[in-house]
Amino acid sequence: MKLDEIDNAILRVLLSNARASISDIAREVGISRPTARKRIQKLLNSRLIKGFSAIIDESLLKGFQVVCWIKASDAEKIASELEKINEVTRVYVTSGERNIICIARIPDMMSLESLINKLSSYNLPFELSIVLKSISKPIFPEFLSILKLKCDYCGKEIVSKALTYTIHNRRFYFCCPTCLREFSKRLKSK
Repeated sequence: MKLDEIDNAILRVLLSNARASISDIAREVGISRPTARKRIQKLLNSRLIKGFSAIIDESLLKGFQVVCWIKASDAEKIASELEKINEVTRVYVTSGERNIICIARIPDMMSLESLINKLSSYNLPFELSIVLKSISKPIFPEFLSILKLKCDYCGKEIVSKALTYTIHNRRFYFCCPTCLREFSKRLKSK
């Protein structure tokens, strides 16, 4: 999927306020409402945006979180098993000696004991820690630069500053002057 400056601007607005209306997004980005709606739908269809959800303040929830590090030779299989445990909210397969990290929300001490018993049943070495403080941040707009921008003429990834050409309120991006010139020629010949 090619992302252009408009897509990036829409993502910036949604990252700062996922509940922004189509009208607000269109006004902030400088595009029409139908264009904003189509662009957001394109981002959803491409699965770059998986959905919109509420962020819960975990400090207000009953219980506590635990982090568990596990050493497993068959990490994918164990990760699939951990995913089935109700209390487990995230599972990461990582590099390193302890190659699985799982995070669980535990409502009480009985549930913690139950989780420890489930983890022990795998006969694998593990460590478990109670989370005392959690700080999480959403992906900020500055990280949108990791999104790949592709040339609208040749399709190659643009690695340096993109050249642009705007027609009918649509901006096109090019990797080099040759692609820009050829694109322009093609438009004029139509």
